[in-house]
Amino acid sequence: MQLARSARLSCPTAPYRKHGQIMRILIVMTHYPYPPRTGSAILAYRNIKELAKRHSIHFVCADDAKERGDLDEFVEHIEFVRRKNRSLFIKLLRYAFYMLRGFPAWMISSMSNEMRSRVTQLIDQQDFDAILLYEITAIQYCPQYSYKNMIVNIEDPPSLKLDRLRALEVWSFWQKVSLYVLGKLTARYEKSIIPKLAKVLVLSETDRQDMNKQQGYNNLGYITYGIDEIPSTEIVSYERRTKGMIVFSGNMHHPPNVDGALFFLRHIFHLVLKEYPSAKLWIVGTSPDNRIIAAARCFKEHVVITGKVSSLTQYLSHASVCICPVRLKIGVQTKILEALCWGTPVVTTHAGNNGIQGSSGKQLWVEDAPDQFAHHVAALLRGENWRTLSGEGRKLVTEHFTWERSTAELEQNLEFVRNAA
Repeated sequence: MQLARSARLSCPTAPYRKHGQIMRILIVMTHYPYPPRTGSAILAYRNIKELAKRHSIHFVCADDAKERGDLDEFVEHIEFVRRKNRSLFIKLLRYAFYMLRGFPAWMISSMSNEMRSRVTQLIDQQDFDAILLYEITAIQYCPQYSYKNMIVNIEDPPSLKLDRLRALEVWSFWQKVSLYVLGKLTARYEKSIIPKLAKVLVLSETDRQDMNKQQGYNNLGYITYGIDEIPSTEIVSYERRTKGMIVFSGNMHHPPNVDGALFFLRHIFHLVLKEYPSAKLWIVGTSPDNRIIAAARCFKEHVVITGKVSSLTQYLSHASVCICPVRLKIGVQTKILEALCWGTPVVTTHAGNNGIQGSSGKQLWVEDAPDQFAHHVAALLRGENWRTLSGEGRKLVTEHFTWERSTAELEQNLEFVRNAA
């Protein structure tokens, strides 16, 4: 038991394979990553499937999944730990108690004594080489003596994201106050917990640098996001694309997407129409915000809002241009990677390009000024420099944003943690 209490989790007799020593990995999550619809769920789902091909995985989750999917075909052991049902009064009392102690609301909502007990039991009883978490909320389920064997992939640095979210124009005064308070509580929690962990991963080098500059952590790293490669035979040429078709995709209730859509509709699209009068904007994504719907009305048939769609393929593969006018500088914009993978040229902001670091004018266009943003969109609709951006943008994704690379980088960090222990 002494080995478990000190978190020296080793497996000295495990055989070696081409990718390194087979590891026994405990993965702890608050939410089950299936179906993989959000960026964080897709990352966890694909990484776990790739890791399970070479390593022994024990997966434990606080969420009772409605759809199990196919993870249990790959993962050696999956278990769900149901939280005890509590009355509304007890829930409110718990919120008040922990809020007064300075815990952020997102952490309180995921608390589970049952999950904490089960994870501690697993760590004490089994010799895991490393512990892998995909959400910062899952840290609370693990005993502190296991932190030195733990990797947490927090995707987008929470306090940094909250601080930058507050600057968007979509919030009311009181919403900004709420974000400010939540950001401060989150930053305080991060400072108390992150330095104790073996490794903390984000999804881009720029986020790692920004987080390190803000907090001075020395245990930060990053892994690349991946995207499924599209066969070249399925890429549609410019001549066969729908003329004048512009696509902006994403969850259209997500504040950065709402802000980006309003920015484009209010400041950019009328300039596009001056240069290319037959342009049509397709806003593709679930639960469009009422402000987007209202801003689109003045453009009549020039804007189509689809709501939820079963697949983005028909939109991304036939659009002449995809746009990403988001102004939140954090994370990796998967909508850009998806479009580039289909050979569809992209015009985005510097914030949108933050986690991708594409070369403007070669792999995509990067522009913040409304008039220049509009000009690049209209030029691509006319076919100017279209083939270059289509080919080079697709090359960027297929060479740098693969799940094989993402998982290989994750494995390197897992081996580092195992060896350090």
